[in-house]
Amino acid sequence: MSWIKKQKKPQLDSETASKILELAFEANQREPNTIPLDVLTAYSNYRRERFTLQRTILVVMMTLFLLLPFLFIPASFTLSSQTEGYSAHPVYGIEVDTFMLVERLTATIDGHNIPVYEVDSHVYSLEPTMNGRMEVTVTLINRQTMTKYIDVTNVDNQSPVIISNHMKDDILYLHFSDAGSGINYKEIQAVNLSGEQIAPVLVDPATGCVAFDRPEETLNLFVPDYADNNLHIILSVE
Repeated sequence: MSWIKKQKKPQLDSETASKILELAFEANQREPNTIPLDVLTAYSNYRRERFTLQRTILVVMMTLFLLLPFLFIPASFTLSSQTEGYSAHPVYGIEVDTFMLVERLTATIDGHNIPVYEVDSHVYSLEPTMNGRMEVTVTLINRQTMTKYIDVTNVDNQSPVIISNHMKDDILYLHFSDAGSGINYKEIQAVNLSGEQIAPVLVDPATGCVAFDRPEETLNLFVPDYADNNLHIILSVE
């Protein structure tokens, strides 16, 4: 296989070039050159380097001029809840409305950082663990930022509480309350030590009352809310 070799341009040494330049002046009946050829060569190289530098600066300035509008593209995003009602782990969604790269996304409630997860390009999810005013800030790669606020009120990580109990006619009355998602009365369970489930004799969501026949043995009572928080009470026979 043959290869085409690139021919190198012939170059004259300094002495030969000076002799040719001197003959050229004589042939044209001109006064001999008084500037050394080395000086002329150096000046020519200087002009070429200066032109290259000027061209490079011009290209850089034009590039910066073309990129200038992108430096001021503002950050824009939508923030919305993706969880209906109360939840122990509500989810909020963020969609960043720009083609610019996102450099940083932060979310806080009362100075506490909220976990942020990237689920897709320019799509994120937040999982606040407390109620309060959530501050969300998006920073693009061009340093443009935008901050939005949303009130988080649907985080429920508190179990129901018992507020009173009394015995009447061998019936044990228990009154419960839950300030969050509310008590899930259909899922209340009472289990004796033998593992047998004991059904309540009365369930009244309007008053928060649940009643059982007087227990003959120790019962484990479980009272859940709609956010899967559970109150566990041990009812002992006296």
